[in-house]
Amino acid sequence: MNRFKIYQVKEEHIREYGYASMRELLWTHHAEAVEGRELYRLPREAWEPVYTWHTEKDPCLDYIFETFNRNHRELGLSCEATPEDFHGHSMSVSDIIEYPDGRLWFCDSLGWKEIIWQSN
Repeated sequence: MNRFKIYQVKEEHIREYGYASMRELLWTHHAEAVEGRELYRLPREAWEPVYTWHTEKDPCLDYIFETFNRNHRELGLSCEATPEDFHGHSMSVSDIIEYPDGRLWFCDSLGWKEIIWQSN
């Protein structure tokens, strides 16, 4: 069984991080690039886990996005229905998916960026 965690920006941090692309976060100094790698650092305290999805599948990031984005049916995407016990907002830019191997993926305005949490 695979376990994927979905993180969304905490209400008190929406102004700085909510629905922002990585480019915006870098420009406002709310994120930093890890030198020499396609990897970015974000502050853990701005996000909270909102759902843990247990599945037998080994889905790609886009499949998870389509499953947890509530507009997927209107867009004609053929993925699973959003689980009834998911109470976060429809998956969007600035949400983060944690893969079973511990890697973290930031939903950007176009594609995905791998991130790590900033150490305090």
